[in-house]
Amino acid sequence: MAHQSLNDLPVVTDDFGLYTTFVEGITEEIRQSQAPKTIAITGYWGSGKTSVLAQLYAQLFGENPPSIKGEAVNNPNGVNPHYQGVWFEAWRYQNEPQPIIALMHTMRQSFSQKRKLFDEAGKIASVSMVAGLSVFDGVIKTLSAGAISGLDKISSIGEKYERDNLLSQLSTDQINNALSTAIDHLLTNKVKIGATDRKCIIFIDDLDRCDAATAKKLLEGIKVHLNLENCIFVIAIDPAQLEASFQLEHAQLRNTANKQDVSNHDATEYLKKLCQDAHRLPIADKKQIADFVAKNLNRMFTKVHRAYAGIISEIQLELERQNYLPANPRRLKMVCNRLAAFISKTSSETQTQYHAQSLLFLASAYVSYREIYEMLSVSPESIIDVAEFAKNGKSTIPAFKHLTSSNTEARGAFVHPNKITEFRFASLLTEIEANGNLPAWGDYLHKLIQSYNAPTPAGAEAE
Repeated sequence: MAHQSLNDLPVVTDDFGLYTTFVEGITEEIRQSQAPKTIAITGYWGSGKTSVLAQLYAQLFGENPPSIKGEAVNNPNGVNPHYQGVWFEAWRYQNEPQPIIALMHTMRQSFSQKRKLFDEAGKIASVSMVAGLSVFDGVIKTLSAGAISGLDKISSIGEKYERDNLLSQLSTDQINNALSTAIDHLLTNKVKIGATDRKCIIFIDDLDRCDAATAKKLLEGIKVHLNLENCIFVIAIDPAQLEASFQLEHAQLRNTANKQDVSNHDATEYLKKLCQDAHRLPIADKKQIADFVAKNLNRMFTKVHRAYAGIISEIQLELERQNYLPANPRRLKMVCNRLAAFISKTSSETQTQYHAQSLLFLASAYVSYREIYEMLSVSPESIIDVAEFAKNGKSTIPAFKHLTSSNTEARGAFVHPNKITEFRFASLLTEIEANGNLPAWGDYLHKLIQSYNAPTPAGAEAE
């Protein structure tokens, strides 16, 4: 294979040229906000919420979040040493009976790793820090009915602190006060730095991937136990997914399969009560999508760039001309992977607009309209059925059952930026049919699929 393949890992660079200003604005809001506060970063699945969360973390702390690789943003002047970052991937803990305990474990671990607990001689560097960690241990033990995290070297001190302060007997308000005091001790030495801005900033990702019960438990646990004067939460969610999950749970509680008996309004208001500010991810336009695809294809073909520069340029121009692809980084990466494979396997074809249109159609069909792709792989005449559907928006063929060809009622023929049930190549098929080239295009697409499925010639991978 002459090209690299893209993965689905979050990135700390702005490949869209779309999120930099967005991230900078929210970073400044976090710096200027007074805790407690919860900020939501909202967007569709695959729209880049985790990447934006990671970019926020890097802006604030000058390093990537745990588990995310890549070169962190160079922002030495914007890093506040009195901030503490916590990165929590909610999906990993959705089977926990009390996800708030998993979050507290993560917070405690973050503090213990970031702050120097022992001096070079192995002696305790800060009694107040030990006390702060011990408060977390006591609260975790209280909420989990006995499970305690502990630090081996200071377990006896933690047990003494817990015993002296009767953490196992505290009410919710007392637990909250204890946690607030503990985090205050753990941030930095307030006596030495005075009234300097000090915050614990907790980033929660993948909450919308959890089931409704887990998501609600975690959100309610945050509201009950961590709505503290030194904590700011930044949560990445797809409200539509969370609302649908809440609806389904409510319908099941009512012993009915009818989700319509609970409106979206309830779930939306529930989220608004928990999040004081919600920022919607900006949506890429045709030009930004075209640049994204071209940039990634050039990156994938770094070693053989000259051989494919022409077709990559044609693909970019075609994407600037027509709105073929959804504004969704995850799906765009999938399309890029298929495009690169088709480019490699059809390198003998002339690098024209016609070839670029064909590659875009096949790569997108492979990723988003699989049954259409399979129809064309079996019979090139199927392109006539696809064109009929594109023209009329209706068909009895199963491949088109869940698709719509266009939204002609909306001004500007608006197509939902993330919706793959919209068949985005209807206008291209109309153009090709109007020029009398439809049967020939079906044959060409069929030939390209055959080339794609053919074995790679010996020595071709080394080109």
